[in-house]
Amino acid sequence: MVHTHIHHRHRPHLRSTMTSSMGEYTVSCHCGKVKAKFRCSNEKITSWECSCTDCDKRGNVHFMVTDTDLDLPEEWLDQTILYEWGTKTAKRRFCKTCGVLPWYTPRSNPDGYGITLKCVDFGDNPPEIEIQKYDGVNWEKSYGATNITSQTAE
Repeated sequence: MVHTHIHHRHRPHLRSTMTSSMGEYTVSCHCGKVKAKFRCSNEKITSWECSCTDCDKRGNVHFMVTDTDLDLPEEWLDQTILYEWGTKTAKRRFCKTCGVLPWYTPRSNPDGYGITLKCVDFGDNPPEIEIQKYDGVNWEKSYGATNITSQTAE
């Protein structure tokens, strides 16, 4: 499997997000056909339990990474099917084989990715995981109150 990083957005001031408190981990769907490496804090991450109609039905709990911290394999688009609804800002690509969504582009953070917590292999030394509620039913209010956008700001 050849891994390449795909830049979906222009970023005039890219900086390396890999620091001494960062770890590299794997995220994948159930069958393993959709898999990627990503970087995040190896100390503590904030995950979001969202109550929007989509996340609520899937029991989704996710955390954010910048687009430069997710290394997407070349074939990932061929292995997934796109689902959009509402504003169509969020881009959800489910595995065509098993139907699992390991990561997606969230409406709240279109400059990064939401990583599905249950799809991650943290190995033997996982970071501390803090889970916060995101009121997806009252999305705009929660968006303003949570400062969720800061999690992908570079």
